[in-house]
Amino acid sequence: MTSIVILGASSFIAKALINAGPYQLPIKAVARIIPVDQECYKKVEWLQADLLNPLSLDKVFAEGDLVINLVYMQGSTSDQNQQVVENLIQACIKSKVARLVHCSTALVVGATTVSDISESTPCLPLTDYEVTKYELEKFILSDSHNALDVAVLRPTAVVGVGSKNLVKLSGQLINSSRITNYFRSSLFGNRPMHLVPVQMVYEALIHLIFLPNPLSKQVYIVAADLDADNNFNKVEKLLREALGIKQRKVPLIPFPQFFLRLLLRLLGRKDFSLSRNYRTDKLQSTGFQTASSVGSAVMSFGTNFKNSKLKD
Repeated sequence: MTSIVILGASSFIAKALINAGPYQLPIKAVARIIPVDQECYKKVEWLQADLLNPLSLDKVFAEGDLVINLVYMQGSTSDQNQQVVENLIQACIKSKVARLVHCSTALVVGATTVSDISESTPCLPLTDYEVTKYELEKFILSDSHNALDVAVLRPTAVVGVGSKNLVKLSGQLINSSRITNYFRSSLFGNRPMHLVPVQMVYEALIHLIFLPNPLSKQVYIVAADLDADNNFNKVEKLLREALGIKQRKVPLIPFPQFFLRLLLRLLGRKDFSLSRNYRTDKLQSTGFQTASSVGSAVMSFGTNFKNSKLKD
């Protein structure tokens, strides 16, 4: 029977996707280590597999399956991540799956100076992470495996329950002094955060695997840059509310953005994102719609973060 196969099923994106079901088809969740709470995920078949070992994929796929790849091995080499994708592609072709949607990252554009980012923006990956992600994209979209219908989804900074984005800021709001938090907020001001709700990401993945037309090696950005809450001050305010921290009453100092750019450069960090806008026209042109919001995702993250700290 045809299934939705989720690789990297222990990731927070996968867990959010699974919890949002049921879907039109049953789910096969594939992970290197099956979670101890697997019984909590209803109507899901959990399969253990080491994607570095091609033999472990022999019984994962069936003809006609719809595959979502969320695997990226943090801390592993570029060659190891490349091997994982090669093994995945060969197993998909061998089993005659219907299609594969690979989740990458919008960060592959790297050091481009283009402000209005679309799928056609030339990529200039800078960090090892960006380079590896881009190389994986190029391999997946190459002509060496035309027998497989594939697409790539590029989310911006994904936020939701269990995400790593906003962990640092939440810790700073809890542990730093009021003065430090005040000057940080004044300096960052309305800086774009480029967050995207995890709900929007998994909805986009499901949308693409069920598209009636072939995926045809297309690339799609999923972002929420036009959301009114997607800037530093709004996000910080939402986090304060979720974390139970009182809102400040003293107005922030309106530092010019020049000061932030200068500080980032002095710290050896890039300031490319300060003027960027990630466009989602292409994804929307396929009929994709969502009711998710940055505000709701940040509040969910903050509430979960607070509760986890209370348990500690």
